[in-house]
Amino acid sequence: MNKLPLEPFLHRANNGLYINCKDLNRLVEIRGQDLFRPHKLTFFCIHLFLEGMGTYCLDSTSIRVAPRQVLIVSKNQVEQYCEPLNYQSEVLMFTEDFFCIDELHFQFFYNTNLFKLSDHLQSIDISKEYEELVLLFDLIKRELGKKFYPKQQYILNNYLFSALLILENAIDQSTIQQLNISHEKLIVSNFKSLVNKKIDKSITVKMYASELKLSVRSIEYAFKKTDNMTPYAWISDRMVMEIKRLLLYKDLHINEISYKLGFKEANHLTVFFKNKTGVTPLQFRNRFNDNSI
Repeated sequence: MNKLPLEPFLHRANNGLYINCKDLNRLVEIRGQDLFRPHKLTFFCIHLFLEGMGTYCLDSTSIRVAPRQVLIVSKNQVEQYCEPLNYQSEVLMFTEDFFCIDELHFQFFYNTNLFKLSDHLQSIDISKEYEELVLLFDLIKRELGKKFYPKQQYILNNYLFSALLILENAIDQSTIQQLNISHEKLIVSNFKSLVNKKIDKSITVKMYASELKLSVRSIEYAFKKTDNMTPYAWISDRMVMEIKRLLLYKDLHINEISYKLGFKEANHLTVFFKNKTGVTPLQFRNRFNDNSI
């Protein structure tokens, strides 16, 4: 069976930051017919619907879209635009690497209900918050239109965080209560929360499982059912994201990062990071500083 095509991140022409915002018509001009075929996202999306009515397909389910609604699509979900496009919308794209710059952002990202909604294909009514969100989307687009400068990532991150906080407050509480949070999802959520608090290369899945009073097999089964991956793979991805965060947002030497994250030697971290990303930690840091990632 052929694998679904992946939609790569769409960078702005003037910077390599993992955040972008496009109106729907412009996005179609750039991506073309690929958007009208099923494809898996490699990032997160916030669709802000402005005018008109139409249909959007997510995970093989058709969703009716209407003005003053927002739909949040998570990484790895399968989307497909449906013709005719009789509506206007803004599409805000970002990655967890870009958003999770410190502990506050990490905790919000992994505990918010926003990304649980995407599992249930529900849009959010933002009638009361509409003007604020339109303004934030506009501010993000204006900032992205400027020439890149070192502090730009922080400004854009603050705008994005503000938008997510507004959306979280807009969720109807009755909708949250109706979410089907399975036993497996609870296991995975608790596991991820524990890893986020203690992220350390020397701590094994077995050690995390023991602290949660669960078997390794239970955790492996829960991850397979909810995330279609192993806890080992998730920890590796999470470790890569933590290394990136420390490289980009902390003025730390590689040796310091290695010690902080529980690697026995700095070269162990370098080998691990290069195997996962294709570049060394220093190459990654330098590319970002040179605005070429």
